[in-house]
Amino acid sequence: MTNPFILLTATGLLSVLPLALASPGDDLYAFQDCIYQCEQITCRNNPYHVVQQEFYAELSANPYFEFRYYNGDWHFDTMPLPLHLRLLGWNCELNCDYQCQRIITRERKKHNEEIYQFHGKWPFLRVLGIQEVFSVIMSLGNLYVNYKGLQQVWGIVRDGSTPWNLKYQFVNLLVTQIITNLAWVFSAIFHTRDYLLTEHLDYYFAGLTVLSLFHGVASRYFRLYRHERVVARWLFTLACVSAYVYHVHRLYTDWSYTYNMRANIAVGLSQNVFYGLLCFALYSKYYNLEQAENKIQLAHLNYISVSKTILPSFFARSSKLFSLYPLLLCFIVLCGMSLEIFDFAPFFFDLVDAHSLWHLVTIVPVYMGWYDWWIWDVYENIWPEIEAAQKKKNE
Repeated sequence: MTNPFILLTATGLLSVLPLALASPGDDLYAFQDCIYQCEQITCRNNPYHVVQQEFYAELSANPYFEFRYYNGDWHFDTMPLPLHLRLLGWNCELNCDYQCQRIITRERKKHNEEIYQFHGKWPFLRVLGIQEVFSVIMSLGNLYVNYKGLQQVWGIVRDGSTPWNLKYQFVNLLVTQIITNLAWVFSAIFHTRDYLLTEHLDYYFAGLTVLSLFHGVASRYFRLYRHERVVARWLFTLACVSAYVYHVHRLYTDWSYTYNMRANIAVGLSQNVFYGLLCFALYSKYYNLEQAENKIQLAHLNYISVSKTILPSFFARSSKLFSLYPLLLCFIVLCGMSLEIFDFAPFFFDLVDAHSLWHLVTIVPVYMGWYDWWIWDVYENIWPEIEAAQKKKNE
């Protein structure tokens, strides 16, 4: 998730949505009755409806006895559950909850009633025990494109001909890529099975990715890679590490969705400001260079695949224009944000929802050359500046 907006929206944008620990579906009497019926019959082998019928007179005399609704049209899985469900942590009670979500949703659809969320989630169709299969597939898709980018950078780091100072710049990028890949791993795990642990890991690594991207772009804009700014570089890194330690401690001691979202929004917006400033600075550099040399700069063509570049007739025309490429990739992600803002019930057999489509959108920037732009920037902008500074120092 190397695009500056991707992890921000994965956690931060949800702040524009109403957030509640309970959902309307949880309070439906039909849903509660369904769960009770399923658990009594399948989990506890208790045919309570038969008892209610046979001893109606006796039970009616007891003012504290509560007669429970029974629906003979509700059918539930028999025990024990299949192995693949048990391996993913499904037990009888959790399976009853899932089955009743599906039963009540089907009934509401049949009567053209509004589809409700349950426990903060839409009632997805489970596939092989996976709760949100399309989100899992899209998370793995993001993992794949980010892993391919990681391979690009790792190849440069391993290359024996790469100067040490240049390797150092790519190692910084490599660390962010590793964090990003881990974030997508935990995203896929979380969408497979929603547990407290998987939720926390998803949020922790989402926050870490946002902060590491902020660290990277802010360090790049302020040129903290320069030798004379080593103290500032370490102080800034220490500040970011301290902020993340506080962030994790804050969530661990008091799990707050509101705080988590606000923190990610603050860091993400700051990060995007630096991306805009960086693109403007690079554009100005190449504009002045073209004016001075009266020649179009085309070195970026050595780092990109034109077939995988959006609007190649524009961005492949010059390095000056290519310096603005991240702005287009960010704009694509901004458009995808509407999927999170205007949430809707799942469609296509109850498998695809707004969040899974959002994960689909986040694949595009990385696949269409996000890593290529960073590699170009290190080789053509950072490295020449380091060499010039070193040469001046040795004179």
